[in-house]
Amino acid sequence: MKKLFTLLMIGMLATASYAQKGLNLGANLMPLSSSIINQNTWGNGHEYDYAVTFNTSFGFDVGYNFTDQLGIYSGYWVTNLGQKYTDNYDGSAWDRSLKFKYNIIPILLKYSSSKSRVNFLGSFGILIASMKQADQEWLKDGAAYSEIIVNPNTAKSFDLGATDVTERFNKSDIILNLEVGAKIKIIEKLFVDATLNFGYGIKDINHTDWQIKNNSGVYDASNNVFGGLKVGVSYLLLAK
Repeated sequence: MKKLFTLLMIGMLATASYAQKGLNLGANLMPLSSSIINQNTWGNGHEYDYAVTFNTSFGFDVGYNFTDQLGIYSGYWVTNLGQKYTDNYDGSAWDRSLKFKYNIIPILLKYSSSKSRVNFLGSFGILIASMKQADQEWLKDGAAYSEIIVNPNTAKSFDLGATDVTERFNKSDIILNLEVGAKIKIIEKLFVDATLNFGYGIKDINHTDWQIKNNSGVYDASNNVFGGLKVGVSYLLLAK
């Protein structure tokens, strides 16, 4: 009996190849670590130390495989990005957090091997990101910080510690996206993906009016960057 069971298992694994060509529908969840390259503190005279920042992303996927290995994918994701900062100066403890809420449409070229139950999965493409909201929390010794200064680009007064800072950022970003990992067949036509996912925004996230020079008299563009572990489930709806 034990030998028969072993032979059956070997037979199942040996015949585990499958076709993936057709329409795929799915959903995903991604815990991620995000950051902002080049800090913009809007002319307050200080740049803070970076703190590790965790966020999340989730959404729906739709794709079409032209072959058993290659396909193009899109969908709709809701993704939070941003950065936390912390520092101590002037006898006070300072904490600052920026959180961006983006609606994202991915356009990805995906490759998956298809010779076993567990297969290599990789994709590359762009994420078209539309900012929905930008929130800020700026604390001094644990209390909300507020200071009115003048924007040198517009000559208008503003509150450094404002909570809604959406107007200070561009409404869109284009994020280069790379993912590598595994695609696992659960049952016929049902798959689970587990991939390392990396993104780099190629556009300056700061609105023109808020591209304020740093302490050295230089303005450096700020860019979104993230890395995460994306877990997804997909179903081969119209197999060929």
